[in-house]
Amino acid sequence: MPAKTSAETSPYAKAEAEFGAHEERILVLQGGGALGAYQAGVHEGLATAGFAPNWVAGTSIGAINAALIAGNPPERRLERLKAFWDLVSSRGSGFSPLAGMDLMRPWLNRMSAASATVFGIPGFYVPRVPAPAFAPEGSIAALSYYDTEPLRATLNKLIDFDLINRGEVRLSLGAVNACTGEAVYFDNTTHTITASHVMASGALPPAFPPSEIDGEWYWDGGIMSNTPLLHVAENPQINALIVQVDLFSGTGDLPRNLDQVAERAKDIQYQSKQRFSTDKIRQIEDLRSALADVLTMLPEDKRSDPKVKKLEAVSHRGPLSLVHLVNRHDTRSDNFKDYEFSRATVTDLWHGGRDDIRHVMTDPMACRVTDLGNGVRAFDL
Repeated sequence: MPAKTSAETSPYAKAEAEFGAHEERILVLQGGGALGAYQAGVHEGLATAGFAPNWVAGTSIGAINAALIAGNPPERRLERLKAFWDLVSSRGSGFSPLAGMDLMRPWLNRMSAASATVFGIPGFYVPRVPAPAFAPEGSIAALSYYDTEPLRATLNKLIDFDLINRGEVRLSLGAVNACTGEAVYFDNTTHTITASHVMASGALPPAFPPSEIDGEWYWDGGIMSNTPLLHVAENPQINALIVQVDLFSGTGDLPRNLDQVAERAKDIQYQSKQRFSTDKIRQIEDLRSALADVLTMLPEDKRSDPKVKKLEAVSHRGPLSLVHLVNRHDTRSDNFKDYEFSRATVTDLWHGGRDDIRHVMTDPMACRVTDLGNGVRAFDL
């Protein structure tokens, strides 16, 4: 019997065979505050499996994680992500429950969230003093409860923006224009990315102030679309393996108290609207197939027409595999889970993301597989 090759003995061989070869590897990261530690864990699992993205798209905390990945060489990405999450969870490290004190976890989490509200988060934001009600109307201090300038310093310390702007890894950051209401994507193929662009994507009102870029003001892209999936999938020629990491789950049990009502409402508000996205993709692929069939009916002398050539360009697409992960780990933080940055919670989320992606990569058929047509498949854990 011939010896097995390294590829055959790899624990990720099944995933490599099932997902197939793709020209691009894309990481799509949803917004969700403290829940973003789950995405850092997913990145660790992907890096272990040899998945190095050449395009990262993110919104809000997903934009911060995306910039930390795109703004560092592969060998330093995990180190920089860990530095960021260690920093923002440093104030809550003393709240970690001891073994056998699990019953205290919800109260310790509540204390951590209260600390984040009253004192802010190290390296991220601090309360405004005086409060915005006492600031001059129209000033930046009057527009938010917290000042995010500490985040600017953290980003500039941990991210190499020159590396981002060299374009070795494409970076897209979702935001919304605070005056026009239009969604925008800051992209290093069209913009010179700075800390201000990352902060714009995470400027959730009224907690955080809008970010000014070239005379325009921007807020968190999550208030319009919290997941940048359609932004990366709209190119019909794209041939890609996309890993989409959501922080809010659209499905859940009926709440049993008001705290759970608030948590459930937040989950529904910020979920990725995955059914809408997959339905839209399926409709597009059905139309693409119909267009391809119609074009074959044209006489040969019409094929050279520029309008026909334009239609031919969108009548086919490359294969697309979408691996969809949703954070469903209960950290017992209820409706304040997106601003509960205790070390215990951040660690739980990180490990949860790492374990989930390892599960997918070692056994991809544990996922629910949906064929959306024209070589587009979705894998949902």
